[in-house]
Amino acid sequence: MDPYQEIFEKVIELSNESGYATFDYLPDESQAYPFVYVGYQQNIDRITKTRFLGKTHIQLDVYAEHDRRFEVSRILNDLLNVIQHNRRTEHYNYTVVNSESQLMGDNTTDIPLIHGILELEIQYS
Repeated sequence: MDPYQEIFEKVIELSNESGYATFDYLPDESQAYPFVYVGYQQNIDRITKTRFLGKTHIQLDVYAEHDRRFEVSRILNDLLNVIQHNRRTEHYNYTVVNSESQLMGDNTTDIPLIHGILELEIQYS
């Protein structure tokens, strides 16, 4: 199994299990807010004498109506905690080694939104 795909799928699974509508694509306008979009991923391999090691950068985007900033902040924190403390996929152990988050306004739809971003650097073994 590809460790990067397995970690990506685990992040989506953990978000869904936490009760958040989670997608690996941007849903259409019929989707209710808030929702989580997991799309961006960058993978970096490190080859050793005996095996491959690696890390992946995964970005989680949370969208909600502009007056739900507190809720978006709470969702970002919840997702960080659940992903950070799970530490295991079916075939790999992983560790969140770095995280960054940000909140910003978003005017790309007919209604003003708050857009939360959680960037995770995850190392697997």
